[in-house]
Parts: sequence; structure tokens; C-alpha cells
Amino acid sequence: MSSMRLFICTSVLSLFFIQQSTHDVSAKPKRAKDWPYGVRFSTKLKPYTPKKFPDYGLKDAISESVRRARGFYLTPFYLAKIGPKETARRLARGHMNAVVIDIKGERGFVLHPSKVELSRGSQRWLIKDLKKTIKGFHDAGVHVIARVVCFKDSKLPLKRPDLSTRIGKGGKRLFRAGAGWLDAYSAEVQDYIIDVAREAAEAGADEIQLDYVRFPKGRAGALGVWLHQDKRSRAQLIANFLERADRALNVPISVDVFGLTTLVDGDPRGLGQMLEMMARYAEILSPMMYANGMASYFKGGVVTTGVYSLIHCGLWRTRDKMPNTILRPYLQSYPNNVPFFGESFIKGQIRAAYRAGANGFLFWNATMRNATAYRALRQMGTNYLDKLGNDDPQRHQLATNQPTGFCHKRGNVFRKKKASKQKKSGMLTAARQP
Repeated sequence: MSSMRLFICTSVLSLFFIQQSTHDVSAKPKRAKDWPYGVRFSTKLKPYTPKKFPDYGLKDAISESVRRARGFYLTPFYLAKIGPKETARRLARGHMNAVVIDIKGERGFVLHPSKVELSRGSQRWLIKDLKKTIKGFHDAGVHVIARVVCFKDSKLPLKRPDLSTRIGKGGKRLFRAGAGWLDAYSAEVQDYIIDVAREAAEAGADEIQLDYVRFPKGRAGALGVWLHQDKRSRAQLIANFLERADRALNVPISVDVFGLTTLVDGDPRGLGQMLEMMARYAEILSPMMYANGMASYFKGGVVTTGVYSLIHCGLWRTRDKMPNTILRPYLQSYPNNVPFFGESFIKGQIRAAYRAGANGFLFWNATMRNATAYRALRQMGTNYLDKLGNDDPQRHQLATNQPTGFCHKRGNVFRKKKASKQKKSGMLTAARQP
């Protein structure tokens, strides 16, 4: 009897792994130590003719569900385990009406059975039926935002080194800054991202959220070699890419940007994220206003409740510069670097966003432990939350909602000459630009 049980268990496990390798065409992704650091690749580029997509123009219909979306980011594993129906039930308890689901994730995996040619070898089927999944959310009245990670990608460079960012003398080695990166100047790379986004739109997604629409940050971005590079600045290139994507998609585009870009003018870090240029082609901007990422602006790197003023300042400046763009920030739903994390922290972020003129908001927590956020949302109630995007569109201009002190409309907020005043309030003025 025990032998028979062992045989059955072994058979079931075998079938499971066969199924996994069938659905997950990259079941054993390359580990960091397997990255071809020392391998030299040819720098010869393959000829490519950019695709001609249908032109839907630059204006997309903005529904109320787009304008007033507030929701949570879902990890692919959470979505696969919980499913749309249960997720929608949990959202309703927190007076939320939107989800962000990954279509192409940060490692480069396309997470459903895609027909896009370049995705073959980079698929991981955590969403077995994308159209059915989206319909499940729609049936429950949930707005679906399809997230597509653009130029950060650790899968395609291994298959197509000619499309990746390079490093080293002559650009013969593959670039890796915590992850692989694709050559944003490549028309073939851009077409790949647009193809993936179009597939999600055709499956019923209400909007496409483009993430990592930028160049690598810091020293890594300065050392990289982009073999397809032309004379355009990084900001101009990103804007041109967004224009191509906007024309090729018949649903609104939202773009994730660093929260600190809201506290400066222009593109001082060379990321290609110049908000005014991006907003011409993206209907929604989602600055990532995470307290965790602002720790360096506080004395000793310890975040205080002054972070609400930073969130308010950045979003208020963005709203003032771009009054017609939907402003839907990402807020923090995890405790990292926030000693006072709790329901009051969640509420404080939302109130700061509201005062700044935000239309809605999204919460990010890659662990999916959002119980604290849900409690805070229930405490705030639907009456307050429904005000976002539904009352005076000029509420950020009210005297009681305008930032004071360190925050100013133009220029870089953290300027050296402001040091003494900001240190007194517990905030540091970094000599470097954020």
C-alpha cells in the first residue's frame, strides 16, 4: 500500500513539474551569479524597421473610474492565489475601486501567455487567462490598471544582447545595475513594450501603467553604453517613446515616476523623467511618494512626521505645474524606515495627497501585508475618500491647502541656502540634488 502511495505521489509531482515547465517557459531563470559578466558580445546592430501602429491620437476618453481610481498594487503571486473575486471583496471593505496588476514585471517576465514574439523565452504564466482575469475584476466593478515594466529587464538581454544596455570598453559586455537594462534608444525595444501594452489593452485593461520609463540612476546610468544612442537627450527620448505609446494605445496611459522628481525642476539626475514633457503624452502621473525613499532628507536618516509635508509639497508642485493631468500618487503601505508606521501614517499620506490636489492614490506593498492600510481606510470612510477627484478641482489653491516654509513653486526644494531653516524642522538639505 505504501509503495502504491509513493508511486502516486511521485507521479503527481512529475506531472506538476511538467506542467510548470510547460506554462513557465523560463522555469529556471538565470541567477545573479550566472549573469555573463565576463562574456564579450558583438556590438554589431541588427537592421530593424520600426513598426507602424494604428494611430489613435493623443487624446483618450477619461472615465470617472480613471479619474477617481484608488487601489492597491497586486503581486502576480497574490493575484494567482487569491483571484479577482476575493480581491474585489477585500477592496470593497476598504472603500477601494482599483487594482494594479503586472503584465510585464521587473525581472522581465511577461506573466501571461503572450503572442508577442520577443516575449518567447521570457514568459511565466502566473495569469493563465488575462482576458478572463480582467473580466473578473470588471464584473465586481473594479478598475484594472495593467502595469508594464519598460526598460528594466533581466531576461531579454540574455536572449538579445544587441538590444541591451552595455558596459565596458567598446560596450562589449552586458550591463547590470541590480538588474539588466534594455537599450531605450532601440526602436525594436520600444515596439516590444508597446506590443505587450497593446495586448493588455485588447484583453480589456482600463489603462496601461508604464513603470521604469527611465534610465538607470546614479553612477550606473553614467557608465552604461547605449549602442542605439542618437543625438536626443534622455528626456526627449522618453517623451518621444511616450508619444509613440500614446498614439498606439486606445486607453489612457499612466506613468510611474520617482517621487523626488516632484521636488526639482527639469531632469537633474539624467533619468529622462522630465515631468512637464512626460505629461504631454501620459494622462495620469503616479509619483512614488514613499517615505522610505525620503529617509536621506531627515536628520540621521530617521523619517519623522515631517514626511507629510514633503509628500504634500511634491504633489502640490506637480499639480501647480500640470493642472490638467490626473495626479494619482503611489503611497507607502509598508513599515520600512517609518518608526511611527500605523493607521495614522496611512491617513496622513492620504490627507497630504488630498490637500495637494491628487485625484486618487495607489498603495504599494510588495509583501501584500496591507492590513494596516485597510484598517485606516475603513476608519476614514467612503465619504472622505470619495472627495478625491470629486470636489473643487482648485482645492490645492485654497490658502489652507498651500504648503508653507521650505516648499516653493519652482526650483529645487532642497537648496543649500535653506539648510539652517530645514535642519530646525528635522529635515536635512542635501547638497546633492534629489
